[in-house]
Amino acid sequence: MFSLKDRAAVVTGGSSGIGLAICRRFLAAGARVISLDLQSPPETEEDGFSLSHIRTDVSKEACLSDAFDQAKQQLGGLDIVVNNAAIQPLGVRFEDLTPALLEKSYQVNVFGTAYGIKHASRLLTTGGRILNTSSYVGLTGVPNAAIYASTKAAVVHLTKLAALELAPRQITVNCVCPNTARTPAVLEIPDNPEIPFVESRTPLGRLAEPEEIAAAFHFLASPEASYITGAVLSVDGGISAGWERLDVVTPPNISGGEWKS
Repeated sequence: MFSLKDRAAVVTGGSSGIGLAICRRFLAAGARVISLDLQSPPETEEDGFSLSHIRTDVSKEACLSDAFDQAKQQLGGLDIVVNNAAIQPLGVRFEDLTPALLEKSYQVNVFGTAYGIKHASRLLTTGGRILNTSSYVGLTGVPNAAIYASTKAAVVHLTKLAALELAPRQITVNCVCPNTARTPAVLEIPDNPEIPFVESRTPLGRLAEPEEIAAAFHFLASPEASYITGAVLSVDGGISAGWERLDVVTPPNISGGEWKS
């Protein structure tokens, strides 16, 4: 069940964090996988895990297109594309917006996803899979996230538009919206205020493990998910469902299970 045997996959931003967890999960399920990333993946680990890598910059279309072509040639085909690469400029208020921050964030997070969809659709055969990484902040408002949250909201809508456009070719396009995960990018920030903020507002009371996010990508990439397209799957411990706690006092005109006028 959920086998990816003989499937060929590329994962942008696959050399660390959630992307690396996706690559490991796909490899364990039998897929052939290449990471497309500016950074190299870890060296071979004790369990024999080794990940092929092509250096690319997703914000530059020609660079990404060339990397996709190389990957397809090396893998002998292409069945699954995961558009995961992103930067995370949290903590930026509207008054702090600059052209440089906006341009860089949209070039990587939005343009990179759009280019990934474009060239995946060029190379995938019938029945292919495109998976995009958004975020819970792409679905709900959070403080000081004017840039990052808006880029991730754009990824959600790009997913739906691509699902409609590619449906005649039986190519499915879906999106995963993770909560903050226990990745080096999060954990290596000293006294990172994002961690207690998210933990206190998440009903399950903790950050996500990268492997928990990767499991959702695995399912959506599998044959069992062939009838799912245009979906936006929250893997966020319940944070996008609403407030976990509301400290209010019952009004005095509610008594005995009735409203007293």
